[in-house]
Amino acid sequence: MADTEALPVGRVHTRRPRLNRVVGEILSWVFLVVSAVIMLAPLLWMVVGGFKEQWEIMAATPAVWLPNNWRYDNYLYVIERSPLVVGYLNSSIIVPIVTVIQVCTSVVAGYAFAKLRFPGRDLLFVGVLSTLMLPGFLIQIPLFVLVVQLGWLNTYQAMIVPFIFSAFGIFLMRQFMLGVPTEYIDSARIDGSSEIGIIWRIVFPLTKEASAALAIFVFIFHWNELFWPLLVLRQRPMFTLPLSLFALQGDYGDYYHHVLAGATLAVIPVVIVYLVLQEHIIKGVTLTGLKG
Repeated sequence: MADTEALPVGRVHTRRPRLNRVVGEILSWVFLVVSAVIMLAPLLWMVVGGFKEQWEIMAATPAVWLPNNWRYDNYLYVIERSPLVVGYLNSSIIVPIVTVIQVCTSVVAGYAFAKLRFPGRDLLFVGVLSTLMLPGFLIQIPLFVLVVQLGWLNTYQAMIVPFIFSAFGIFLMRQFMLGVPTEYIDSARIDGSSEIGIIWRIVFPLTKEASAALAIFVFIFHWNELFWPLLVLRQRPMFTLPLSLFALQGDYGDYYHHVLAGATLAVIPVVIVYLVLQEHIIKGVTLTGLKG
């Protein structure tokens, strides 16, 4: 009988798991690349479309992405002759103010719900969470009536005051606060620190990751918000950026290269803020999800 050479036992057992791991990694990369292309293709088309001429955008062969002549003057035209600059200015005033105030109030309220004991705390927190179940349009109707009665139409107050508090922000910060060691807070109280001092010296430094994540959520939401400004802002000098872009579509609706150039300019601040804070966003969301 001929001798047969036996394969090493370890090689037999490790070959299949290694093959499965390689196949899994390849499929994961294929999925990620396809997903990235699907999500980035419209954005890339918008950016490139801002450099095209009108006939190139309306051509019957949209697969031709690159323009024949790069029209940089489309962006100059939008900046000089459209309401986009005014929208940029107003949004640059309103959105940072709303972001800072909402993050501060969310941290304070989250600290109160997580670390302070007072009658009706849990019931009040359930009431705050219940507002998340209501459609946004349902809440904005009474808010609009109140703004009209206060005479706040076409004012910064109408764009800032209704968004001082956020149920989502309070929930997010409260979940993170549950993981803050109570010993730090008790030690500060023994040293005679007030609750405001505890929040400023201990809570804020320990919650900077979650605060950064909340800040970017608030910034992106209000930077892109259209419905509420459409209700309370009627004069063009008060238009925010989304409303100015909406007006740009009305003024230059047949000139899609100008509209695409304006849309490209509108997303630049959001992209910059995300790139600067993306590390904090990932850490904040991850840590918040791990808290009780």
